[in-house]
Amino acid sequence: MSNRETEIILFDAFSQALKKLCRDDFVLFSTQKKKGPITHRIAMYIESELNSSAYLCDTQFQIRGEKQTYTPDMIIHDRKGNEAMAIYWQDGYLSGREKEEARDFHKEKKCFTIAFSLLPDKDYFLIYRFAENYTDYLHISREDFSEEVLKRCSSDEDILSDQLLFKLEKKRQRKRKAESLPAAAEDPALSE
Repeated sequence: MSNRETEIILFDAFSQALKKLCRDDFVLFSTQKKKGPITHRIAMYIESELNSSAYLCDTQFQIRGEKQTYTPDMIIHDRKGNEAMAIYWQDGYLSGREKEEARDFHKEKKCFTIAFSLLPDKDYFLIYRFAENYTDYLHISREDFSEEVLKRCSSDEDILSDQLLFKLEKKRQRKRKAESLPAAAEDPALSE
């Protein structure tokens, strides 16, 4: 089986796991500490979807890299330690640092790597698919689980777009009374 075929099977298992999570465990979305329970449920559902003794889905599994240790929220691997898929997720949008870690993991391990954002106030999940030189952004509808590709950004473009999101607005400064006094002094009626 080719890498592309494996990625399709893994992504389909992930999509089906999200669908089951929304259908059967929606109550987990409203809990205060949802990271652990949701991660566990998705991992269970992915293993069930894959229905194969060839793959395991573990949570918070540390993987040593050349320069750092990675801890994806979920990792799908074989019993020999070969990573097939890594999944990162957040309740809200991923930060630039989180996207960078997922991208670095993908580059180093050459493993199918995705991340997703739950976005509780939206009617979709935001999915990030990391590749060597770009990131794909897609939406999966919570209602019918249809997929829509939003955009593809090069790695550099992706980092720049994060920086633009945090643009700070300048506060308007009040004019000081001293600045307005000279104008009043020029008025002959006021200077007498």
